[in-house]
Amino acid sequence: MKKSTLISLLLLALSLVLPIVLSERPSLIAYLNLIMIYALSAQGLNLLLGYAGQVSLGHAAFMAIGGYTSAILVMQFGFNNIFSIISAILLTGFCGLFVGFPSLRLSGFYLAIATMALGTASADIIKRLSITGGDQGLRNIPPLNIFSYEFVSEIQKYYLLLIILLIVFILVKNLVNSRSGRALRAIRDAELTAETMGINIAYYKVVAFVISSMIAGLSGALYAHTISYLHPVNFGLSFSIELLAMTIVGGLATIWGPLLGVLFWVFLPRIIGARMEFLATAFFGIMVILSIRFFPRGLSEIIFRLERKLKLYS
Repeated sequence: MKKSTLISLLLLALSLVLPIVLSERPSLIAYLNLIMIYALSAQGLNLLLGYAGQVSLGHAAFMAIGGYTSAILVMQFGFNNIFSIISAILLTGFCGLFVGFPSLRLSGFYLAIATMALGTASADIIKRLSITGGDQGLRNIPPLNIFSYEFVSEIQKYYLLLIILLIVFILVKNLVNSRSGRALRAIRDAELTAETMGINIAYYKVVAFVISSMIAGLSGALYAHTISYLHPVNFGLSFSIELLAMTIVGGLATIWGPLLGVLFWVFLPRIIGARMEFLATAFFGIMVILSIRFFPRGLSEIIFRLERKLKLYS
């Protein structure tokens, strides 16, 4: 067995045992649940920015659409969670399609501004609708209930989220290693060259937006039924920027980068301490700058270097 495979199995075993070890500290398990939800959304953004080279400052809006859609379908119309989550994914995919077409004529700074406007407008619309709870938000959202099994405890939620996270990450890995993934990287690195090679740039850009938004919609739906509360302020521009920062620090165009970035973002304030939380924000900002300038693969560079050392000793 390869050492890299052995390490992967050990990490999986640790992930399975961790909530049992932390069973007396449900607040920490709740943090881990939140990390997995954020990592899903960050992975969607990573696919869009890291592999397709498309910037988005409105990804929190896709999370909001997914979260509110699933919560409303369950609370107002009595649908089951399987239907509500699938509907949330499809609706955010349609919204991604709606955003993806205008993005064909935009790039870089202009695309960032356009997606930022989408995020700002979405938050404002949510505040004005009575069905979304307006400024009060939605409270007491029912926990996930799949095939009559209710995921109430933090440990139950943890294992479900872990399974979903692994499935999505594996699917994304297969996608980026496929012909479509190679086409996305070609468009990101040299759009004109990719066009001369016969790659349908418009098609792949729109597909990247759709898949990215669907992943964000899934994470939003899971957020709603895990946290049991939604408010427009949770999905504003600041959260979109935070998601972007997590993705960059973790490592663009890497599969596990989004998870590493989210872990770093969530636990850094706890490590530094609540009284010095401003230092955590400043330090994270410095990490973003360093990642952009010197370490494009961010924290994932640590894993790559470890893999290289393992190959040398194998």
